[in-house]
Amino acid sequence: MSLVKVLRNCTDLEKSVATIAVIFNNHAGPDGKLSKAQAKDLLLAQFQSFIKGQELKPKYKEIISDLDEDKDKKIDFEDFMIILTSLTIMSNIMYELQCLTMKK
Repeated sequence: MSLVKVLRNCTDLEKSVATIAVIFNNHAGPDGKLSKAQAKDLLLAQFQSFIKGQELKPKYKEIISDLDEDKDKKIDFEDFMIILTSLTIMSNIMYELQCLTMKK
């Protein structure tokens, strides 16, 4: 079954998660995992707007530092989603979206 058929009846949230999974899988190795170096490169290339402005935050530094250590160590999709969610929560974009939602 094609991805388009699978996603046709999905909600926007489900489509968003599926998109993340597809991007992850397109970059993952045959074992379904990314090296920490690959994960960092993927985040810096595909998640720039959410990362922008976080460079001085201790939690951001901790996440990136962890990705810099043992660069060959592998992370699975679950670990990647935890990192992605953490970066999203910390992001300036998330704050701006919350402010817009509160104004309604």
